[in-house]
Amino acid sequence: MGQKNILLLFLLLLILPGCAKKVDLGPGYDRTSKQFLRAMRWQDFQGAAVHLRPEVRGELLDSFERTRDLHIVEASYDYSRLKEEAGAAESRLVLRYYILPSTRIREWRWAMDWQLIPADRKQRGTWQVQQPPPAFPGIAGSE
Repeated sequence: MGQKNILLLFLLLLILPGCAKKVDLGPGYDRTSKQFLRAMRWQDFQGAAVHLRPEVRGELLDSFERTRDLHIVEASYDYSRLKEEAGAAESRLVLRYYILPSTRIREWRWAMDWQLIPADRKQRGTWQVQQPPPAFPGIAGSE
């Protein structure tokens, strides 16, 4: 009976780490990239823009806010890689959307370079996307 309990305990110890929450290796990258993704999914483009470098925020807003008939169905990352030593990360956003009157779902991708912008000793740094989004197809005629 004692050996069975030891074996059971050993198996339990092997399984438990797989149930643990994923560790955020960088100061806030995981949280920040998820906030950005959520904002894009719910078409909160003002909220998404705060995660971009100030010089390129207007390009995101110009690309998306003028489209009333845009409906985003899903937003996800194809990949997301943290380069902790460099204070950088790479990800690729995939939006699945349709623009009325069409109901055909299309995909749009944006390869993003994130950079950790250091703050002072009392505050964590801020993660920002460094480049503007590529042209979003189908917007010109949908105003």
